[in-house]
Amino acid sequence: MVARVRRPTVAVVGLGLVGGSIARALRAAGHRVIGHDRPAVRRAALAAGAVSEAAPSLGAAVGSADVVVLATSPRTNRRLLPEVARAARPGAVVTDVGSVKRGICADARRYGLRRFVGGHPMAGREASGFAASSADLFRGRWWILTPDGTSAPAAVRAVRALARAMGARAVVMTPKEHDRVVAFLSHVPQVLAWALLASARSDRVAARRLAVAGPAFRDMTRLAASPRPLWREILAENRAEVRRALASLRRALREPRGPRHRI
Repeated sequence: MVARVRRPTVAVVGLGLVGGSIARALRAAGHRVIGHDRPAVRRAALAAGAVSEAAPSLGAAVGSADVVVLATSPRTNRRLLPEVARAARPGAVVTDVGSVKRGICADARRYGLRRFVGGHPMAGREASGFAASSADLFRGRWWILTPDGTSAPAAVRAVRALARAMGARAVVMTPKEHDRVVAFLSHVPQVLAWALLASARSDRVAARRLAVAGPAFRDMTRLAASPRPLWREILAENRAEVRRALASLRRALREPRGPRHRI
């Protein structure tokens, strides 16, 4: 008889686009998933089969979980972290999915969470909320892990295994490296999408003809529909690295390299 492999119970705190997709993907992979969010969102997640059970409080969600995933906004994740540290059972692994890592990783060290591993799936959509979530959102995508010198190796392995169960590919960076990399690859592209769309809308001739835009403009401005309150929070959390990336962009615009790049 082949022994059944016990899959860890996972608590997902925040069931929006990313958290809802995590819940769906892990349920599809056979995990018991406990979800926590506002009552209406919890009911929707239960009805969709995205969670095994819905917890009415943070403590109820994380108290029996082997792995806790914080999937709210970066500042809310940081605010919830000390409560998670108190409520989680001994040995539980804690991770997050925020797109800025230095702050929350420093907080985890301060609270003595040796089994905390920062995480950031490089996947998303311009839509938000549980209704936009999908079990295949992470398939084939990179999932960045940001352990630091205090992260237990077993915790890193546990989060890596969850990422793999969702079809993602894990890559390890330091929190500092992560924040610099995503400033260039994610945060500044968001700013540029807003700026490009605002620029076209500000011209009285172009603004009347936005409907004729081709795929290049549409692809480059798709992110402009992303939720601004969340993105303002992300950009503020990673302010220094975003400024560095914008300075690099300005230099590239002033000094195009080679005739093929001249404007």
